[in-house]
Amino acid sequence: MSDEPGRSCPLHYRYRLGPLAALAPLVEADSVLIAGGLYGNPEALDALQDRAAREGAALVFNGDFHWFDAEPAWFAAIQTRVLAHAALAGNVEAELAAASGAGCGCAYPEHVDAATVERSNAIMAALQGAPDPAARQALAALPYFGRVRAAGLEVLVLHGDAASLAGWSLAVEAFARTPAAAAAHLRDALVVSGADVIAATHTCLPHARALQAGGRWRALFNNGSAGLPNLSGDRRGLCTRIARTPAADALWRACLGEAIVEAVPVAYDTAAWWRRFAAAWPAGSPARESYAARLQAGPAFSPAQALGPGVRSGTMALPGRRADTSQHRRND
Repeated sequence: MSDEPGRSCPLHYRYRLGPLAALAPLVEADSVLIAGGLYGNPEALDALQDRAAREGAALVFNGDFHWFDAEPAWFAAIQTRVLAHAALAGNVEAELAAASGAGCGCAYPEHVDAATVERSNAIMAALQGAPDPAARQALAALPYFGRVRAAGLEVLVLHGDAASLAGWSLAVEAFARTPAAAAAHLRDALVVSGADVIAATHTCLPHARALQAGGRWRALFNNGSAGLPNLSGDRRGLCTRIARTPAADALWRACLGEAIVEAVPVAYDTAAWWRRFAAAWPAGSPARESYAARLQAGPAFSPAQALGPGVRSGTMALPGRRADTSQHRRND
C-alpha cells in the first residue's frame, strides 16, 4: 500500500473483528434502513428520514455522512441530524477527527486515477475548516463497526471492509478483479463475526451477493452511496433495507429465512441538490470536477453489474421463502 495521501491506510483505521454477540446492538428493530455515503446531501437525508418515518424503520448511518458540506452551518446541520440516529464513522469522519495526514483517507486502490485522488484530498482540505472542536470530538467517539439486529438477522454494519475502515475488499471491483480473494475475505468475516448480513459502503458502487458460509446462507449488501447516483441514468441514491416484508420499489433483494434484504432508492429532490452543490462548488472546484457528471447522469454502472450470485432483481415476483433458498443454490 502506498504512503501517498489519499491512497494510504492509517494504522488507526485497522481493526480485528470478533463475534458480534459480544457487542450490544446499536439498533434492534423489525425494519432497518442502512445508509452509507450520504456525503453531506441534506435532500437525501430528508428522503431517508421520510422513508424511515413512513415505514416505522430505524435508520443507521455507516459512515461518510460528511463530504460536500464544507460550510460550517451546513456541516453542523448534517451532523446534528445524523447523530440523532445510530451512526458509525467513515474515513471522512475519521480524518476530520484525527487529521492524520492521510489526505481524504480513502485508501484508493491503483485502478483509481491520480487526478481523482488529488481532487479528493483537496475536498478534504476544504472540509477540514467546517467542524468546530466539539464536532470533531463527537466524530472521534463514533465506532468503526457495529452490530444491528434487523428482522431477526444479525447484521455487521461497517464502512469499508472486515479489516479496515477504508478497505476495498468488499468492493464490486474486488469481486471482479480478484474473485477468490474477495470471496474468502467475505466468508471469513461472516463466519468470524457470526453475521447473517454484512452491510458495507465506502466504494461508491453498489452490489450484493448471497453465499453459503459456515453452513448457512448469508449475504453482503454494499449500498454504494445514499447521497450520490449509483446507476447509469438514475440520479437517486441507494440504501440497504432489512425487513420482514418486501418494498415495492426495491431494485434487488435476497431472502434469508423470513427476512428480506434489499437495495432501495433514496429518491431525493435531485434539482434542489444540484443547485445546492453547484452553489457551494463552482466550476473548476475539485468537487465539481470529480462529481458533476455523476450527479447529472449517474456512473457508467448498471443494475446487472450490481447483482451477484443469489440476488434477484426487485422487479421479479417474490417467491415463497423455501423456493427462494433454492434460487440461491441455482445462482451461486
